[in-house]
Amino acid sequence: MSTFNPGELNFSDSALSHFKDMLESRGKGAGIKLGIKEAGCSGYEYTFDFVDDALDDYKSFEKENLTIYVDTKSLNFLKGSLVDYVDDGLNKGIKFVNPNAKAVCGCGESYTVYKMAKKKIWPHEEICPDGAQIESLPEETICEAALRNNIKIEHACEMSAACTTCHCIVRKGFESLEEASDIEEDLLDKAWGLEQTSRLSCQAIPPDNEEIEIELPKYNINMVSEDH
Repeated sequence: MSTFNPGELNFSDSALSHFKDMLESRGKGAGIKLGIKEAGCSGYEYTFDFVDDALDDYKSFEKENLTIYVDTKSLNFLKGSLVDYVDDGLNKGIKFVNPNAKAVCGCGESYTVYKMAKKKIWPHEEICPDGAQIESLPEETICEAALRNNIKIEHACEMSAACTTCHCIVRKGFESLEEASDIEEDLLDKAWGLEQTSRLSCQAIPPDNEEIEIELPKYNINMVSEDH
């Protein structure tokens, strides 16, 4: 498998091989279509189908000469998942390792999803010019959710609370966050553009189903050092 990308849908080598074998056995087809639908004993169910013609309004993934199509709504629930193929005795077939799934039923074909915190990220000239609306998984920090959605917040210390490069300002929902630790407070004192609602995005975890708004400062401490 190529490098795992938390912002996309990922496929194991065995899953890709299985899909290609299915198409070869069928004798025709432009690719495979994956998705979800409201069904099953846990709320949602995974779907698989063959595609005979290219689907221009779907997100497509080109993997080892195989095209896999996913509709936008399904991708929102599947983003960050690993699609795998398991051949373990009676347990045989496609398996989703889905970080968005709260519970999976015994049949393994349906699941429920978490209520996710909604985040609005204000426009930033370099990192997010048009702003963004994203959702975070339970126990996921603001920084982790942003990176999962391809918003490249800098995190020089690899999110270990040892720098201030991921500094953000919480414009809405600040009170819903747990209080910053003493270590985070000490680091924030060194941040560029510090405000009363400043947080390190690698440490702040929004509660489930909470809406917050984030502004990313124009500079961080690394940029200030380089410019001066």
